Amino acid sequence: MLLGLGQTAQVYLAEAPGLGQVALKLPKKEVREDPRLAERFAREVSFSLSLKHPYLVRGLAGVPFGEEAFLALEHFPRGTLEARLMEGRLPLEEVVKALTQVGEALLYLHGKGLLHQDVKPANVFVGEGIYKLGDLGTLRPIGDRTQEFAGSPHYLAPELFLGSLPSEKSEAYAYGVMAYELLTGKRPFKGETVEELRDAHLFLPPPPTSLPPRLDKALRRLLLKDPKERLGIGEFLEALRTWQAPGGEAPKAAKPKRRLPFFFFRS
Repeated sequence: MLLGLGQTAQVYLAEAPGLGQVALKLPKKEVREDPRLAERFAREVSFSLSLKHPYLVRGLAGVPFGEEAFLALEHFPRGTLEARLMEGRLPLEEVVKALTQVGEALLYLHGKGLLHQDVKPANVFVGEGIYKLGDLGTLRPIGDRTQEFAGSPHYLAPELFLGSLPSEKSEAYAYGVMAYELLTGKRPFKGETVEELRDAHLFLPPPPTSLPPRLDKALRRLLLKDPKERLGIGEFLEALRTWQAPGGEAPKAAKPKRRLPFFFFRS
C-alpha cells in the first residue's frame, strides 16, 4: 500500500521477512540516475542504519545505490505529528512529551556533529507513547561550509534567509517554531508566500501567549532574531521540565490554509 509520494521517493507499507510491517522507501528513477540526488539518498540510508537513539526513527535495512536502492524504516500507523494536530486537541502532557523527546533526539544529533535542518511536525512520527524524529535525508555536518542547505519556510531561522550557514542555533529556532505551534495551537509567523514568511521571520515578534511566564520567556528566547542571543535546545528543555502549569489540554492546533513545500536553499 502506498503511504506517501514525495518529490524524490515513494513510501510503501510492506512486509519484511523477520521484521514485520515496515515503511519501504524507494527512490524515484531520476533520483537514482542523478549523482547528487543519489548521494543524498545513500546518505539517508547510511544515517538511518547507523544512528541509534530511542527518539529517532529506526532504520531496519537498506541498499544505498543502484536499481535495488531502498530504505526500510519502522512503520508508524498513527502517522506524523502534523497529521495528529489536524485531528484536534493534543493533551498538554503529550505536548511536553513530544517536545522533550524531539529535543533529546536533536541534542543527540548535535553531539554527533550533525544538524537535521528540517525540524517540523511533519517529520515527527507518533508511536505508542513516543514521538520520533525522522527524515534523516537532510542531515548535514555542523562544520559543512557549502552554501546549499535544506529547510521549510515556516520553520526557517532569520539568519538563513540572509545567507548565513545552518547551525545549532538555527536548529533551535526551527524547534522553537514547532514548540510555539504545539504550546499555543498556532504558528508564530504567517505568510502565503516565501517572501511574506521571510519578512515575518526577520522583522515580526511572535504574538503574545497565555503560557506561564517562565515558559513564555524561554519560548520567546528560542525565537530571538539574533542567534547569539537565542536560547539553546538543552536550556529550553530544562525550562520545560521545571515549569508549573495547570492540568488540561493544549489549544486546538490551527489548520494552515496552505502548506509551503520543503526547499533546498542556495544563499
